[in-house]
Amino acid sequence: MEQFKRKNVLFGSYSHQRPEVVPDYVESVDSRTAGYVLPADMKLLQQDIEGFISCDKPWSRKECRLWTTSLFFGTCMLYAARVALPVCATVIAHEYSWNKNDAGTVLSSFFWGYACTQVIAGHLADRMGAEKVLTISTLTWTLLTFFTPLLFDLSYSTNHPMLFIILIRSATGIGQAFHLPSMASMTSRHLTSLDKGRILGICLAGSHLGTALAGAIGSVLLETFGWRALFHCVGLISFIWWTLLHFLSSARGRADNVGGFKSDELKVPLFNSLRKTSSNSPENVVPWQVLLKHRSFWAAAVAQYCGANAYYTLFSWLPYYFSDTYPDAKGVVYNVVPSLAIVITAFFAPFIATTLFLNVHSLTLTRKLMECISLVGMAICLLISSKSMSFNAALFTFTLAMAARGFHHGGVSVNPCDLAPNHTGSVFGVFNAFSAITGFIGVYLAGYILHETGSTWAYVFVFTSLQCFIGAIVFSLFGTAKRII
Repeated sequence: MEQFKRKNVLFGSYSHQRPEVVPDYVESVDSRTAGYVLPADMKLLQQDIEGFISCDKPWSRKECRLWTTSLFFGTCMLYAARVALPVCATVIAHEYSWNKNDAGTVLSSFFWGYACTQVIAGHLADRMGAEKVLTISTLTWTLLTFFTPLLFDLSYSTNHPMLFIILIRSATGIGQAFHLPSMASMTSRHLTSLDKGRILGICLAGSHLGTALAGAIGSVLLETFGWRALFHCVGLISFIWWTLLHFLSSARGRADNVGGFKSDELKVPLFNSLRKTSSNSPENVVPWQVLLKHRSFWAAAVAQYCGANAYYTLFSWLPYYFSDTYPDAKGVVYNVVPSLAIVITAFFAPFIATTLFLNVHSLTLTRKLMECISLVGMAICLLISSKSMSFNAALFTFTLAMAARGFHHGGVSVNPCDLAPNHTGSVFGVFNAFSAITGFIGVYLAGYILHETGSTWAYVFVFTSLQCFIGAIVFSLFGTAKRII
């Protein structure tokens, strides 16, 4: 039993702690514990056993550190590329004579392509291999980001410039759509139960660091060299990361071809009981009918939608809000401070969730607490922001709102690992599609409301806040961390 003992390490891995013999009594661990409340230690043991067996090709500790660092940095660059346009939106709008309706359309067009390819992205990552899919998609959005200024200028040499700009942003969204589902599929394939949620949460936290860096560096580049320099800088650094990703993927492929531990070498009853299919087997079809009929899946989807709506609305429109309401404020301040807050909470959220689980002994309760802190916290801050206030008060309130969003990375954000451990990429893709839909519906509606009401921001904040409350109520009533498929 000692081989299964959980280790308190940041990048833990069980690839070098495989048991020589697995006791026979764990063969029917699920049936034997049905109807009983297991002690916390036994719950951890059961999750370790199930998670170990479900790993297709477990990472070594060194591989885990390398991939976690690489994926964290990659997600950082993914969001830096995504936030580049919102950071420069006011300057670009002035140069190309866009009104708020035009700006809302361009900002939301990214999510048209992003949302439409989420499900297929997760499916391809699960079936073809996340490393391969991630490498191809990264090169696509990296090149599109670098050449965005040139493509925008070329669009205005045509008769329909807005149409071409929308197509360019949609294509960038399609390229980026494969990143997060591939990352979820990869961590699910190579890590054990609790490690999946923690490591995936750490990697996802890179998104907010990318947002903060793009806001800070972007504001400086914007004032010094113009908006085109930001796209070139982000595109170049992203290409450097792509070369690292390509190297790691190639090295992993060579290691798999040479040899190493294969999951089918573990010929024990536990294997037959808990690991019914390999994540690469042709028979590994996602049982969508079972998933879509389960209310907990829809509860998580609603929470994902409501939280993402608030986040993307702030993500896309905060620079506009501060520019309109406080024209003398420094862009480098309001583009960076809120994002720094969410970097901190998002990074520590997976560890807070693990600590909560060890104390409350319920992963479902842990997920609900983390998600409700996120949604209710954002809702309250948005309601407060609907009132007139000073710049410092507004900055503080929005910083708290973004900090609250970070707790999502211990809640619904990693819920696909709980609901579908063998189909994480596909389910994560569905969840991400729900969040991406808000990118074009929520962001566009905010622009429409502002255009029709003469830039009355209170309507936007109250409307968004109510949705957060709805998401918190639904997930607290019907959410779960129990396996569905």
